[in-house]
Amino acid sequence: MKVLLAGANSYIGTHLIPILLEKGHHVVCLVRDKNHFTNNHPHAYDVTVLRGDLLRRQSIDPLPEDIDAACYLINTFTQTSEFAALAALSAQNFMDVIASTNCRQTITLSDITDKISRDARLNVENILRSGKPALTVLNTSMIIGPGSAAWEMFNILVSKTPVVIPRAWIKTRVQPIAVVDVLQYINACLLNEKTYNRKFDIGGPDVLTFKQMMLIYIAIHKTVKPGIVILPFLTTHLTSSLLNNLTPVSYPEAQRLIESLKQDCLCRENSIREAISVSCLTFKQSVKSAYEASGVRNLKNMPLLKSN
Repeated sequence: MKVLLAGANSYIGTHLIPILLEKGHHVVCLVRDKNHFTNNHPHAYDVTVLRGDLLRRQSIDPLPEDIDAACYLINTFTQTSEFAALAALSAQNFMDVIASTNCRQTITLSDITDKISRDARLNVENILRSGKPALTVLNTSMIIGPGSAAWEMFNILVSKTPVVIPRAWIKTRVQPIAVVDVLQYINACLLNEKTYNRKFDIGGPDVLTFKQMMLIYIAIHKTVKPGIVILPFLTTHLTSSLLNNLTPVSYPEAQRLIESLKQDCLCRENSIREAISVSCLTFKQSVKSAYEASGVRNLKNMPLLKSN
């Protein structure tokens, strides 16, 4: 199968490439900077790399006609009308170029509880749905994996003692999902007619409060359990610290994660199980898997940093 990745440099796109290659697919990556991708991605010479900025239609290289399926993994941060317009332009340019191929399906990701930019994201979905390929939308909850926004946030929160958590987050219920399981779902959806023109919520098997997740993370990450301080509200200092330190996560992505913790982030339906059978990791397994993927083997030797 020949699969086009629009957003090959995104967090999910980067991790999806080796999965698709392992399954024997021919992967075509659409990137803005071919040299940067070639010099930095370990599988750059195993895929076909095309140049294309989806905000500039004329910059996009011609696509192979025999594309079977596409993954639209462009990060669309649409908190303002200007960003919403750019997101719509990107989606429309994508549909214009994919129309010249034999593509039968487009898969894209969205958020279960992204109320801030819901209308703009629905507009993007409608644009992606307007063309010949069938559209599959996967709404994700908090993604746990090395380098994810949630993973970087956990690292920052426990990097000093005491651990400071806003009260508004304590009882927020989350259905986290491992990045490896998100990748499993995407792969299983490819040319799966049961997923055509449908939208699914995907999450892991656990429903946990943010406090429970922090305690599990600390139990795995720390030899000595640090103290936990509950703030009555999310201070400007803590918000700024999180946003400024969630690297290499982008500022808008970090901001969206922080906003999402003000409300429950749970799957509203489980119809994905009718089309796909995926055995997802628990949150504890996801944390351990992320450490292993990060090259950290002896978890208990991670140092407990002190506040300055």
